[in-house]
Amino acid sequence: MTRKLLLAVGLLLYASLVESADLLELIASKPALSQVKKIIEADDVLTSLLKSKSYMAFLPNDKALNTYQGVKDSILISYHLSNLPYLVQDMPDELNTDLAGNPRVYISKLPSGRPSTTGWEHLHVYINDAKVIDANHEAISSRGMKQMLHIVDRVITPTVPRGIDFSQIDSIYLNPDAQKLIEKPRYYGLEGSLSISEFEGRVNALNLHDVYNISGKNTFFIPVDAGINTIIDKQVIHGHVVPGKVLFTRTVQDSKEEFESLAFTDNLKVFISMENVSSFNNEDQYYAKSKTIASDVAHMKGTALARIVKGNIPIKNGVAHLIDRPLMLVATNVLAILQKTAQLSMFYDLIRNHDSGLINVMTVAKSLTIFAPSNEAFKKVNNRQLEQIQLNTENISRLLRLHVVERILTTDELMDRNREPNLQVPTLSKGQSLYFAINSMDPKSPVVTVEGAGVTGTLTTANVIARNGAVHIVDRLLGIPSQTVYEKLATDPILSATFNLSQQEGWNEKLKNRDEQFTLFVPTNDAWAEIRRTMPSAYKKLFMGSFAYHVRNILERHMIANSVFTLEELLSLTTNATVSGKNILQGRLNMTRGKVYFQARVTQSFGDSADENDAQIVLDMKDGNTAEYYTDWNGVRAKVIRPDLKCVNGVVHVIDKVMMMNRDVTVSGSAVPAASGLASLVATFFTVAFARALHH
Repeated sequence: MTRKLLLAVGLLLYASLVESADLLELIASKPALSQVKKIIEADDVLTSLLKSKSYMAFLPNDKALNTYQGVKDSILISYHLSNLPYLVQDMPDELNTDLAGNPRVYISKLPSGRPSTTGWEHLHVYINDAKVIDANHEAISSRGMKQMLHIVDRVITPTVPRGIDFSQIDSIYLNPDAQKLIEKPRYYGLEGSLSISEFEGRVNALNLHDVYNISGKNTFFIPVDAGINTIIDKQVIHGHVVPGKVLFTRTVQDSKEEFESLAFTDNLKVFISMENVSSFNNEDQYYAKSKTIASDVAHMKGTALARIVKGNIPIKNGVAHLIDRPLMLVATNVLAILQKTAQLSMFYDLIRNHDSGLINVMTVAKSLTIFAPSNEAFKKVNNRQLEQIQLNTENISRLLRLHVVERILTTDELMDRNREPNLQVPTLSKGQSLYFAINSMDPKSPVVTVEGAGVTGTLTTANVIARNGAVHIVDRLLGIPSQTVYEKLATDPILSATFNLSQQEGWNEKLKNRDEQFTLFVPTNDAWAEIRRTMPSAYKKLFMGSFAYHVRNILERHMIANSVFTLEELLSLTTNATVSGKNILQGRLNMTRGKVYFQARVTQSFGDSADENDAQIVLDMKDGNTAEYYTDWNGVRAKVIRPDLKCVNGVVHVIDKVMMMNRDVTVSGSAVPAASGLASLVATFFTVAFARALHH
């Protein structure tokens, strides 16, 4: 009985082997692999091998082959084959392929955030720069050996000599390391605009070939000839190598992740990172960035950017990327950075077309800092507004110069000054300043925001250094608002206390309306902290959420509804007056609740308040003096520390004190707070009715 059972099992196994598809048949059954099938069938040797031997194939689909510009032949397919049939989740970090010389492919596994249903979906798996999109299809060769098929979304291009008889060259060039790639770039099509002979000459002159034949898995950045116009020393060459890491462009998904370069010593510390920056046409553009955080006499602190012009060149000891200029080196001037950085092309074109004077300033000035919006930032701008601004020479120049500071301002200095209560720096746009906040104090990668004319952007790449200054790339075009007053309060970290307070009973919902207009004087978080210190009981009542009526009264004292008044417009409403013996400009507006006097004067002293129910806005507009703006309500004097934060439905002026007193939170006849606006109205009605009944 046992013998019969074993025989039956054996026959079943044999039958299953006979009936199972081999790898070639499995490929033929996949409609997405029709082009691969044709290439394989044109080579009898390859066809025979795929039928009979143990193989793992990771093949590009038809879509990938349609976009591939290289030679499509059996050599290419051989680089997509390995004789070890792994499930995709079990692949090692590197695999030898079946191509002549057995060049490697490198495997990267990243978490996908998805559940695993068949064993691999919890991973994003990349083979070199190609992503696995279908996996773990098993086959059996005609000899009964296991085979495996995976499908990838890109062609994996081998680094092999093309157009050259293999028998005529040394076999070491069939599977080159970085040194061999630099030594014989023409073997691999690196000619013309991709020539790297200048860099190879510098490596030769410094006798640094050993840098490029280091074993293991490394990443090499090699500048093309067109980008080399200055001396490159040993430290700079070391700064182009990331040892121990294979970084393909698609596998570096966090641009904030930084890697130590070979230029990492006690005196000089250089990090390398990579970033994917989509162009205005939504095409992927990859950049390499060097960040020098510790400098020596010959090398400045700061960031250098280089665009990857040909990436993901697999080599024996890792991967190489050709870049359009050297890393670590300082640009001639800030204008050169704008000119040569593709992701800043739209900002540069605006300057070139509309402000030739600013072009000249950027060339000859000794100290400038540019907060340059990326091409991606322009996607967030109202195009109609931008077009309107460009029709007026003065307006477009004012907008562009809002992004320029006449001094060198690095993130190190901003972090040092972060404790200043109102960190602001004047710009080349007369009367306009930039305001800064540090949202992360990590010295390696601080998160810095900059605000100009009410628009807040984040520095995505900081401290790109030139000989006459620095460029910071920001994710917003400053000066053209896109947020409502509501959104401005909700997103500005120093206004969060006012925003939270304004949510009571939905008071701030009106600020979402883009068809209405508001002028708002908004106290900072520090201003509310002062109320908490000096009026603890009143502060507690306001923020406990049960005194919405009193909150509304206070907030409406800070608001002008149905009108937008910039400080310049407020000033236009003033006339000469004398207050406390001083000649000033003075006018009056009606707030939503109460009145406001606004004034312009040189001095910072006030004298006595004119009327305890009024507020005063004090402006210093005298030529040759720094403007200072204040509010004065009932003797409460608050400085306007950030004027003219423009929104699509109004303007916000930030003040450093709250226009309120203890008596603003007094509950008449009882210490019990009103439950709601409706309850307050009902209580008032019955109180009046009861009084009338007693009278009669």
